[in-house]
Parts: sequence; structure tokens; C-alpha cells
Amino acid sequence: MRIIITLLLLASFTLQAQEKTTNKQKWRIDKNKIITGSLVFVGGAAKGFNETLLFNYKIFEKTFPGANKQWFDPKVSWRNKYEGGNPDNGAKFFLSTSAFVMFTDQYHLNNFIQKTAIMSALVIKIGAPKQPFRYYIYDLLWYTMCYQVGFAATYYPFTSRNYK
Repeated sequence: MRIIITLLLLASFTLQAQEKTTNKQKWRIDKNKIITGSLVFVGGAAKGFNETLLFNYKIFEKTFPGANKQWFDPKVSWRNKYEGGNPDNGAKFFLSTSAFVMFTDQYHLNNFIQKTAIMSALVIKIGAPKQPFRYYIYDLLWYTMCYQVGFAATYYPFTSRNYK
């Protein structure tokens, strides 16, 4: 009896649960990749805008002379979350130093946009059907490109300007 069970188990290893198909799907940019790629692009653009504000604020200020420094300049705007701009006074409004910090200045709003866009793309992508491993590599390259193009669109226009 043990021999029969062993032979049946060994025979089951040769069986396939799914029927082999001959139509191979190719990796392509479909509606899902356009939507998720756009979200990743927005995430990259938000990060690029933050880097501009942090490291090229003088150029940003000269490009947009009417921009409210209290909202856009991270060296000043970080105090917006506190009552009277003083950290010793505590939060300006309920959860202004944590969950609702994105409503206090552009830097934190950009962080919120970046993280929300990328997490949304991830959630949408999780629902996609399983694919061959190499397609995940192609996806990685696609999303990296989307992120870098978004970053470049909001960062490099400021670094290429020669304001003195």
C-alpha cells in the first residue's frame, strides 16, 4: 500500500494544474501603467519641487517674486504649524504638527502629495494580475523613468537658471 501511495504522489509531481497556453502576452504600456505611471510622475514632481524649495529657494524667489515666503520658504514656513510661529506655544490647530501638517506650508504639502501619489500607485498596482518576473523589471524601469521625469520637470528648470 505504501508503494502505491508513493507512486501516486510521485506521479502527481508530473501533472500540471494549469493548461499551457501558446499565446504569450507582451509587456506593454496599458491603461493601468498610464494611471500608475502618472501618479508616480506626480510623486517625482512633488519631490523635485521640494528640492527646489530647499536648495534653490533664491532662484525660486526670483522666478516667482510674488510668492508668499511664509508659505513657500522652508526656512521660514516650518514655524506655521505652531501658534504664533513659536514651537513653545504648541500646535496652531488640532493635529497641525502631525496628521494635518500638510495644511501648514508648501514643503509639507509636497511631502503629502508625493507619498499619497506613490502609495496610490502601489495600491492600484497590487490589484494587477500576476506576470512573469522580467515584467516586474520592466515595471521597475517604467516607474523609475516616470518618477525621474516628474522630478526633472520641477527641479531642473530652476537649477539651469543663472541668477546672480
